[in-house]
Amino acid sequence: MKWFVVKGFELISVKLNQSLPNGWGNGYVAIPPSHPLWGVDYSDVNDIDVHGGLTYSELKIPHMTGKGFSDIPSNYWVFGFDTSHWDDTEKKWPKEAVEAEAKRLFCQLMDIEIGGL
Repeated sequence: MKWFVVKGFELISVKLNQSLPNGWGNGYVAIPPSHPLWGVDYSDVNDIDVHGGLTYSELKIPHMTGKGFSDIPSNYWVFGFDTSHWDDTEKKWPKEAVEAEAKRLFCQLMDIEIGGL
């Protein structure tokens, strides 16, 4: 039986501000409408521990295309974090570290689904 809660995670290598140093990219996790946090604004989520805190939440929107996002249904809610905080650098936040942090976010969201709110 497949009770897979989170569809997947996707990393996008985006430099939000080229004049400031930052990490490799952003991490995202998409959750289905059945998840207790579906539709909740990231600023209202207190039970997630991710680098810099959650900085993004929105319904999957058309501009989210490319590897990973194309497989996510349009009714999934997406949470994300970034590595563009003070003192973030690409050396401190290379691709592997961002992937690991996205997986940590995935696991926390999975735990909330299993345990409920």
